[in-house]
Amino acid sequence: MSTNKIKSSTVEAQAAISELTGLKENFTSQTVEFGESNVPSMISGKKLTNKLMNDVSKVVSCVLSQANKFPELAQKIEERDAQDARGWK
Repeated sequence: MSTNKIKSSTVEAQAAISELTGLKENFTSQTVEFGESNVPSMISGKKLTNKLMNDVSKVVSCVLSQANKFPELAQKIEERDAQDARGWK
């Protein structure tokens, strides 16, 4: 994800969100599986990894939920900027 200056642009906001949407797809419903193993540390590692993937998926969903608010915010800022610009004419 690139870093840019803040812009009051709905296009820029939507582009940033589309990058986050790709992250969500990468983490959703992913689990670690392997063949039969009775090695306790491997079983524990598998359980821990699957829990961690689930938690990361929840964080990504939360971030995306907040990010989805940005196009509306950008639109309001864009309208305000346009109104301010009209005032200078």
